[in-house]
Amino acid sequence: MAKDIKCPKCEVKMEVSKIGTVETDRCPSCGGIWVDRAEEKEALDMKPAVFTVDDLRNLRKIYKPLGRVEKVKYFKCPRCGKFMWRKNYMHHSGIIVDKCADCGTFFDKGELEKAAEFIKKGGSEYEKLQIAERGIAETQTKIDRELTRVECTMYRLHWVGRFLSMIGF
Repeated sequence: MAKDIKCPKCEVKMEVSKIGTVETDRCPSCGGIWVDRAEEKEALDMKPAVFTVDDLRNLRKIYKPLGRVEKVKYFKCPRCGKFMWRKNYMHHSGIIVDKCADCGTFFDKGELEKAAEFIKKGGSEYEKLQIAERGIAETQTKIDRELTRVECTMYRLHWVGRFLSMIGF
């Protein structure tokens, strides 16, 4: 695939740069970085690591997202030309990136480094913990609802039984 692409934000021709062994495209004007979908994990140095549940729960206390608030604008993918989605990277990082589901991710200046920091501090494991905790909470809600339904049915049956015994049935 040709590496001759334009920055989705500045329309400036992007320059090929390397992050480790991964070739990325960097905008000389805004500093944004385009990472192809197939190379994103390698560019972010995603490797299995061991974290305790407490480490992961404390991540929200120690991790500081970029916290920029800017007007929402959608950009076209530099590869396929379709509009990209604005996504909170890994759902809880606080880093809003422009993502093409088919081609890759555009990180504004500083976002790739911040995403790598989030991952190194346990971000991907934190995401798994959040999904598991959300599943447990949903299951608990379903159990509570079902218990309430059963209790109501038992209460009704109790009163039906009392009524039947009152009429001698």
